[in-house]
Amino acid sequence: MQSVKSGAKAPHAGMEVIKGGMLGALFSVGLIFLYALALWKEFLPAESIRLVNALIKVLSAAAAALFAVRRCARRRWLIGGAAGLFYTLLAFMVFSILSDTFVFSEALLSDLLIGLLSGITAAVARQLAGK
Repeated sequence: MQSVKSGAKAPHAGMEVIKGGMLGALFSVGLIFLYALALWKEFLPAESIRLVNALIKVLSAAAAALFAVRRCARRRWLIGGAAGLFYTLLAFMVFSILSDTFVFSEALLSDLLIGLLSGITAAVARQLAGK
């Protein structure tokens, strides 16, 4: 399943998904920091929060998928989708803990679908790019 050098043990796909989700979360924190800086320096108006929030979710889920499939040779779309889902669930849990509220709603289902589709799309794009 993994493209590894001879003699090296192939990593487990589940671990790749978890690592990808965690790296996607770090990527998300970096994007949030850059956006906060742009708001502070008044490069972007406060009205852009909803749009940028959605963009950060999509880019971070895609980044999680790309991190997860970087050593995969097969089933990249599946691993990428799982990494996008894992990132979305991880982000939901972190922000729910920070806000001291767990609310399961249609917005969460929408975010999960966006994470899944972003992950699959990024993994397929990487496959088509030949990397």
